[in-house]
Amino acid sequence: MRGARWGAGALAVAALSLVVGTLTPVPSGALTSGRGGTAGLPRSERPGYLVYWDQNEEVDFLSMPSGKQGILMPPWDLNGQMCVVPDGSGRWVGGYDPTLPGQHNPGGLLPYKQPPIGEELDGANGAFSGQTLYVPGPFKLPGETIGGDSPPDSTGSFNATSTYTGCVFTRHRDLLATDIATAQGQFPVPSDGRLVEWFAPSYKQSCIIIGPTAGGVGAHHVDGSGGLSQPGMMDLAANGDVLLPEAGVQEVLRIDPASLPSGPDACPGGEYPAAGLKTSVFFKGNGTLMPFPGGVATDPTCGCIAISSFFGDPAIIWVNQEGQPEPGRTPLPGQTLAELGRNPAAYNPFGMAFAPDGTLFFVDIHIACAHNELSQCGTASYGGRVMKVTFDHGRPGTPVVVHGGFDFPTSVTVCVPSKQDCPYPAGRLHAPNSGPAENPSPAKGPPTDKPAIAGFG
Repeated sequence: MRGARWGAGALAVAALSLVVGTLTPVPSGALTSGRGGTAGLPRSERPGYLVYWDQNEEVDFLSMPSGKQGILMPPWDLNGQMCVVPDGSGRWVGGYDPTLPGQHNPGGLLPYKQPPIGEELDGANGAFSGQTLYVPGPFKLPGETIGGDSPPDSTGSFNATSTYTGCVFTRHRDLLATDIATAQGQFPVPSDGRLVEWFAPSYKQSCIIIGPTAGGVGAHHVDGSGGLSQPGMMDLAANGDVLLPEAGVQEVLRIDPASLPSGPDACPGGEYPAAGLKTSVFFKGNGTLMPFPGGVATDPTCGCIAISSFFGDPAIIWVNQEGQPEPGRTPLPGQTLAELGRNPAAYNPFGMAFAPDGTLFFVDIHIACAHNELSQCGTASYGGRVMKVTFDHGRPGTPVVVHGGFDFPTSVTVCVPSKQDCPYPAGRLHAPNSGPAENPSPAKGPPTDKPAIAGFG
């Protein structure tokens, strides 16, 4: 996504151009010194919960109940949902791809991680661990020694052919991640998305669980067809089933975890046999109800599941563990296709997460339409926001802004320090970047072809 654009062409499903912004340099020394993580804080200073969000290569957080905000990881290639490793270490992962010089982003001045596309493993203090999770292949940037299986496009960019967006850990601590491939808002939505698994505890061996069945470069590659249609942000059902939204087919897929490979030996050649996977449709939308589902999240106050859609009225609905409407939960209003982009105060939800008390946090990618024309709709520059919703007996209040001025944030993640060590920077906090202050870095690119190492480069 970052550096690529979701085209603002035909809007029969959605017109979502990713208007890429930039970020100002942030002193990182205080953020990288020490182990970090909430386990290192005095008990009296540990938050009740933390909310994290990605925005333009950066990861920020909100500490509750204090309301303090800070940067967990300054801008450096991160490009999707962050998921905390459920092993008590405070480590976390997130999708990444190269920060292109044209993004005018200080992350673009840092050495690139290798291979160009994958999930990065980061420390409790926000620093890059040096390890990336990827599907092996021949494609790499100059100077890199490790290749991935995602080729560059005709311009040499790696950002438009593969992007790991959503993630979730199974109950066996294996990591699942969705690759939206070339789905950048086009219509019809391409079917070249993938679901990829990396196995605990090392996360060094990959398995393509679902992917294209025809065409492309190599087996199950992202520029083929017959795979997923713009997969989104995942979560687990109460029984451990994986819930995976597919915007292009207007549904949420349900995957039986018992049918996933138990390890690399069950995934010959890195590709899981299709006959081994058991799936069903958890929820089916249509052109009116949840026309573009992008995220799912478990509401702890009811044990039910919230589903978001980029546009449509309602914007977020609640269903039970069988995918049926949840009694006593009022949907969150949204925008119809005819209303899209006309109201500057409106919101377009993507990733979501719930606090332990049921407070909902979601990302607003904030679609605007030039001249009120649907063919000219896209994400508003500096329009992305993180929103908070509180409830009164199941009825949502008006969403309020936690922070905004972002260029295409995608997701939010909640971590509770009383249950596990949560990522937290060492040293003093730095306020999140946003708005025009994101822009001043020159479009020079990194000064060396040498691949990135641990730390912030």
